[in-house]
Amino acid sequence: MSLIVGLVVIIAIACWSPASAPAPKLRTSPAQHSDLQLYRDIIAGVAEGGNYYEVAAREQRAAGYPLKPFYTFRLPTHATIYAAVGERAMIVILWLLCGGLIVAWWVRLKPCLPTPLLGAAMVLIAGGLGGLLEPKTGLFHESWAALLLALMIAIRRPGRAWPAIIAGGAALMVRELALPMILAMGGLALIEKRWREAAGWAAIVAIFALYMTFHAHWVAEVVLPRDPTSQGWSRQLGMQFALKSIAKVTFGIRLPDALAAGLLVLSLFGWASVRSGWALRAFLLLLGYGAMLALFARTDTFYWALIAAPLSFVGLAFLPKVARDLAKAMVRTPYPAP
Repeated sequence: MSLIVGLVVIIAIACWSPASAPAPKLRTSPAQHSDLQLYRDIIAGVAEGGNYYEVAAREQRAAGYPLKPFYTFRLPTHATIYAAVGERAMIVILWLLCGGLIVAWWVRLKPCLPTPLLGAAMVLIAGGLGGLLEPKTGLFHESWAALLLALMIAIRRPGRAWPAIIAGGAALMVRELALPMILAMGGLALIEKRWREAAGWAAIVAIFALYMTFHAHWVAEVVLPRDPTSQGWSRQLGMQFALKSIAKVTFGIRLPDALAAGLLVLSLFGWASVRSGWALRAFLLLLGYGAMLALFARTDTFYWALIAAPLSFVGLAFLPKVARDLAKAMVRTPYPAP
C-alpha cells in the first residue's frame, strides 16, 4: 500500500500545474540562428573542405554562440560523417536505425510479454521515435546517441556484450552526454562480476578520454581570448521541466502536459517493476537523463531529452502485470487485528 501511495504522490507532484514549469525553447530569432542551422552550417563548411574546428569556431562566432570551455564545441564525429555521406543518406540511415531498434526490442521483449502487450510496446517505442523520424532531427547529435544507447541495452547479452559495447562506444563518440550511461553499464558489469565485459566498457571510456584530450587541444588552437564563455548548465529547472521536455520530443507533444507527465512517471515505474538486467539498465537511462534535464539543462538545451525518448513510454506495457501482482499482494497480506 505504501508503494501505491508513494507513486500517487509522485504523479500528483509531476502533474501539478505543469504550465508553471519553464517551457523548452530554441534559438529562433532573426538575430540568433537555431541550433539546427548552426549544425547545418558547420556540416556545409566541412563538406566544402574546411577544417572542422576552424569552421565550427567561425560559425559559432557568427551566430553568437560561446566558444569556451572546449566542450561548447561538439565532437567532430557527427559533422564529419554528415559531410562525407550527405544529409539525405544520413536520413535514410537514421530511419533504418529506428527500424532496427524496434526489431531489437521486439526480440528482447517477446519472451516476457504476451502478444497484445508486445504489440503495444512496439507502438510505444514508435511513439518515442516520432520526433527522431523527422529528417531535421538527425542534425541533433542527441538523436544518434539516443538510438545507439537504446540499441545497446536491447542487444546486450550476458557473456556476449561486445555488440552492446560497440553501440555504446559509437554513441559516446557522437555525443559526450552518453558517458554517464556508459559508466553505468561498466559499473553494473563490475557488480555482476562480469570482468571481461567491465574491461570492454573501461576500454571504451579510455578511448573516449583520449579523444576528448585531442578535442580540447584542437579547440584551444582556434579559440581567441575575446571569445565568449558559456553561461553554464546548472539551471535546476526541476522535474516538471524534464517531463515536459521528454514529452515535447515524443508523441507526448500531442497530449496535455499533465497527462504526458503522469504517463512518463508510470512508465518509469513500469521499467522499475521488471526484474531483469536490461530493464534495470533502461530504468537507469531514463532516470539518469531525466535527472540531468531537471538539474543541468537550460530551456534552450531541452533536446537533451532526445536521449531518453525511444524508451520513455515503453514501461507502460509492463503495468498490467504490475497491477495484477499488486492486487494479489494486497489480497494475501493479512491485516492486523483491531
